Amino acid sequence: MKRIATRCLRRWTLVYGVILIIFIITQYHKSWSKLLDLHIGMQKSKNIIECTLETQELFYRNQKLKITNCSIIDGGEGITGGPSFDNVRLLKRIVERLNYEQTIRNLDVYGPLNNNSLIVLIQVHTRINYLAETISSLSQARGIEDVLLIFSHDYYDMRINDLVRSINFCKTMQIYFPYSMQIYTDVFPGQSPHDCPPKITRAEAIEMNCTNAMFPDLYGNYRNATATQVKHHWWWKINTVFDRLTAIRYYTGSILFIEEDHYIVKDFIYMLRLMQKTCPQSKIFSLGIHSDYVSSRKSPQIHVSNWISNLGISFNRSVWNELIQCTNQFCYYDDYNWDWSLQKMTKTCPGHTFWTSTLQNSRVYHLGKCGMHHANNCTDMSHIVKLKQNLNTLKLYPETVDVTLENTKQMPISGFGGWGDTRDHKLCMHMMNHYDVKTQIQNRFTKPLKR
Repeated sequence: MKRIATRCLRRWTLVYGVILIIFIITQYHKSWSKLLDLHIGMQKSKNIIECTLETQELFYRNQKLKITNCSIIDGGEGITGGPSFDNVRLLKRIVERLNYEQTIRNLDVYGPLNNNSLIVLIQVHTRINYLAETISSLSQARGIEDVLLIFSHDYYDMRINDLVRSINFCKTMQIYFPYSMQIYTDVFPGQSPHDCPPKITRAEAIEMNCTNAMFPDLYGNYRNATATQVKHHWWWKINTVFDRLTAIRYYTGSILFIEEDHYIVKDFIYMLRLMQKTCPQSKIFSLGIHSDYVSSRKSPQIHVSNWISNLGISFNRSVWNELIQCTNQFCYYDDYNWDWSLQKMTKTCPGHTFWTSTLQNSRVYHLGKCGMHHANNCTDMSHIVKLKQNLNTLKLYPETVDVTLENTKQMPISGFGGWGDTRDHKLCMHMMNHYDVKTQIQNRFTKPLKR
């Protein structure tokens, strides 16, 4: 009997021991999960705090730069100069973080994007007074509440950020050109002190032994980083918006490309839809021509041709997928202008014809009387006042349009130069081929847009 009792006691002790171990492991797992969740939450909070502190730090340093290295014109001409060396790395980190987060503001107010919406992509430099006019004109447009405004910046500035973030009439997003001269102040793709001066002969460049002595443009001039940045920025932003933004990965609607010095007429969305309906054979649509003349015609004119006006260009993802098959024509064409390089793509892309509908009664007007191509005073806004007065005579929301087929135009034999450096060619190709791994992972879990 004693032996039997001893055996039973041992068995029950073993059973209780196993139960106790299972209980301890279960409780430990729950505690560990809570600790893990707490750690993840703390890490997320830490990331948010770090981002906030970085932004604040950059803001305060920029405040100092306003007095020392960075000059901001009170009249709104724009921001000149750049950050000192000690905060260039900080700026780069902030730009990388903001591009990764891809924050859409006012999403809770206006709802998610759908394929019937319109995306307006604005290229921004530093002319804040013009940008304010552009934003003001957009705010008056009918249907703007369904638009996603994406601002693509090549200069990080708190005043510009405050202006953009004050928008409350539609959804907005900001992206930042990561290869800007503000970040790469004295190395390529900025202007390196070891680069050849733009206006010297090849013989002089070889004697100086400067970096790009063997790569002048077709006119014998060497690269100017201020000029090349514009083309690089345009190419980066279009690749980014079509191929790297998680929120619009499945968006198949139209994207309208404008710039910081464009004034938009309030029926522009209506006119774009009317053009698309009237000219379905066209792949590209332009909402304006370079003229300050405001027509009072009741039926606007549309010219269909193979020539692109660079004011208010619009096309969709299917057209972009055709364009990127001719990337070489853009990246290797010796012309620092993005619009002439785009013309080159559309004219010489084998197997593709890009018919363009151009609205002659403009809904996009060019405000810029200063900048890279103009040396005028940016603070003079008198021409904008006059334009607004003239727009009062414009017949809005027409029921019909007149369509004319134009004779095809030929490209110039050669480009305008400024794009002979092989480093620019390689960077341009890199921006088309380079994809952020984290963004690709995010895209796998993105649901298609509802129609």
